[in-house]
Amino acid sequence: MTGMSDIRTLTLVAFGSGLPPEDELIRQELADERPRASTFRRRLNTDTLDERFLVSGPAYRSFAYSAMPPPLPQVLEAFRIRNRYDAIISWTEQLGISMAGLLSLTSSRPAHIGLFSWISKPKKARLLKVLHPHLDRIVLWSSVQRDFAVRRIGIPSEKIVLTRHSVDEKFWRPIPEVPPDMICAAGREMRDYRTLVEALGDLPIPCHIAAKRYPGKRDDWFDTLRQSHTFPAHLTMGPKSPRELRTLYNRARFVVIPVLPTDTDNGVTCMLEAMASGRTVICSRVHGQRDVLQDGKTGLFVSPGDPRALREAIEFLWNNPERAEVMGKEARAYVERYHGLDGWITGIRNVVEDAISERERRRGRKQLPLSVALKGA
Repeated sequence: MTGMSDIRTLTLVAFGSGLPPEDELIRQELADERPRASTFRRRLNTDTLDERFLVSGPAYRSFAYSAMPPPLPQVLEAFRIRNRYDAIISWTEQLGISMAGLLSLTSSRPAHIGLFSWISKPKKARLLKVLHPHLDRIVLWSSVQRDFAVRRIGIPSEKIVLTRHSVDEKFWRPIPEVPPDMICAAGREMRDYRTLVEALGDLPIPCHIAAKRYPGKRDDWFDTLRQSHTFPAHLTMGPKSPRELRTLYNRARFVVIPVLPTDTDNGVTCMLEAMASGRTVICSRVHGQRDVLQDGKTGLFVSPGDPRALREAIEFLWNNPERAEVMGKEARAYVERYHGLDGWITGIRNVVEDAISERERRRGRKQLPLSVALKGA
């Protein structure tokens, strides 16, 4: 088995990731303008296959790809160049399942690792039941999703790797000179901001929701809030750059993450960013959100869709800033202990190395002379 520095990987990421070219990305990271993303690329020696990658080839191929809906261009390109790499990393279920479908057509393939978050959706589950043999490892962040993969889909447990979510704790950090004078919420997927607005009501607590709409994404909560006649004057909404969002977390006494009922951990990214910034969190107690927040220690759980319960939790922490501060320090310590970026990347690197090593062993066994194979048996 070659060392990690000697192997090459290809990472498929969803279109619209928003990351700039490598040189600009590193500049922004060094300027403390965004979390570290280049660390993953560097330590896994990976090429990132996104929309920029697809237009870097011949004009005829770029033209053909431009006429196709995602993720078809990415998986076709990845399949075309697969033998240049020791491993392909698919960073979403749509990419991973589609890639597995193409890889099922050939025995000549690198190791294939999926980084998935929500495999329990019926269509994904049905496809994975058929195509998981063409994934060497499936990395999941949620114990609920891990249990579903093993018990409901029938994926062998040794193929599933349960890992903790990561956050760049060096970027998302407490800034003592920023005084907390408000609260905030952040994120868009599966959010229940209608309940937050109702909970705030006439509470004189300034709140900003750091969220924006994305083309092609259905965000019913956005239209509901914008059309609401009861939208509080002390509540604002709008997107923030990473650096602005870090300042917003630090201005907040605590962060609210209201989510709709779900069997996956929607909201965990914002939760970890806030906790790394030294802020405690109020979150809806949904089935999928059970692996990070420690109720009463690093944050508070409230019943989902219950504006009264949410209002009581908000009033409690707002009126007890010393308690909120203590919980925020516990949250920061918890992140440093369990959710740091470098430790997570090391874990993913180990998964990739293990998958490549196992594939090489299998390939070696297949290539043994018949007499040696029979003797070994």
